[in-house]
Amino acid sequence: MTSGLRLDSLQMLRAAAAGLVLVEHTANAVSTRYLGLAPQDSPLAVFPFAAGVDIFFVVSGFIIAYSSGALFGSPGAWRSFLLRRWARVAPLYWLMTGVMILAFAAIGSEAWSNASWWSVAASYLFLPATNAEERIFPILTIGWTLNYEMAFYGLFALTLGFRQRTALRLVAAALIVSAALGALVGPASLALRFYTDPIIVEFAAGIALYGLLCTGRLAFAGMTRLLLVVLALAGLALSVGDPGPWRWLAWGGPATLLVAAAIGPAPLQGGFARAIRLGGDWSYGIYLAHFPIVMIGAMACQALLPKAAWVWFGFFPAFVLIATLSTAALLHRFVEQPAMDWARKSARAGIGAFRTPLPSSG
Repeated sequence: MTSGLRLDSLQMLRAAAAGLVLVEHTANAVSTRYLGLAPQDSPLAVFPFAAGVDIFFVVSGFIIAYSSGALFGSPGAWRSFLLRRWARVAPLYWLMTGVMILAFAAIGSEAWSNASWWSVAASYLFLPATNAEERIFPILTIGWTLNYEMAFYGLFALTLGFRQRTALRLVAAALIVSAALGALVGPASLALRFYTDPIIVEFAAGIALYGLLCTGRLAFAGMTRLLLVVLALAGLALSVGDPGPWRWLAWGGPATLLVAAAIGPAPLQGGFARAIRLGGDWSYGIYLAHFPIVMIGAMACQALLPKAAWVWFGFFPAFVLIATLSTAALLHRFVEQPAMDWARKSARAGIGAFRTPLPSSG
C-alpha cells in the first residue's frame, strides 16, 4: 500500500510549518520592539502560528514510522536508526546553538552570562534544563522541540527488535500512557514533567496516520482532503490563545487533520514541484536559522533605523525572510546534506537502507 508513495504535499506542509513558526517569532519581535506589547496582547496575534511545531511533531511520527519499515526485526537496526537520526538533527542544531551563544556573548545578554554550565551542556545533549530565566529552554530556545524529537527517536529505537506492527503499537501506547500519567500524577521532577507533557501524544497521532495509510483508510478524494484542510484551519483560528495543557488537542488535532490531508498520491510537476521540495528540504534550516536572524535583525532595526511602520512592517519582515531562506539553503547544502550522506554510507555498511519518501527525512 505504501510502496513508492509520493508525498509532495507533505513536503509542502513541512515548508508551511516552518513558515508558520517564522511568522510567529517575527510578529512577536514587531509586537515587543515596535508596538511595545506582549505578544499575546498584540493585534498581530490573529492566528496560532506557533502550531507549526505541532504539525512538525505529527509529521515526525508519521515519517519515522513510514521510513523505518526495513529496520524492524533486523539485528543492530537501532544503531543504524539512531546514527541517521543524529546526523539529521544534531550537526545543524549544534552549529546554530554555537551561533546563538556567540550572539548572546557579543551583545552581553544575561541569557549567556547567567547561564549555568549544565544548561549549556544540556543544550548540546538534547536534555531539558532551566535557562537563565528559570524556564525549561535550551540556549537556542526553539530547541526545546528537538529535546522531544530525540526522546521520541530513543523510544522508537528500543522497539526495532519487534515486528513493525507490534513496535508501532508499543511506541504509541508508551507515549499515550506517559502523557496520561503526567497529567494524573503531576511529577515534581523537571525531567519527568517535561517528558510527560501531553504534547508527546502528537507523535502517536503521526504513527496512527501511518497505520491508517497501511489499511487504505487515508485514500481520500481531493474534495475530502480540502475539507480536512478547511476544518483544521478553522479549528486553529478558534484557538488563538495559548491552550496550555490542552495544546495536544487544540493545536495537535488540527495538525493531525492537515497531515492526513497531505498524505497521498498527489505528485506535483514542474518548477512549482521543485520549489515545494526545496522548501521541504530547507524546512529544518528555516526552523533553526530564523530565530537568531529575527533576534539580531530586530535589535539592529531598533538601534539603527527610525521607529517607523515601514521599518517594522516592511523592511524587517523582508529581511528576516530573505536572510532565513538564504541561510537555510546554505545550511542544507553544506551541513545537512554532507551529514546525511555520511550517515547513509555508514548505515549501508551495517544494516539495510531506510525507505526515504522525503529527501531530508532519512
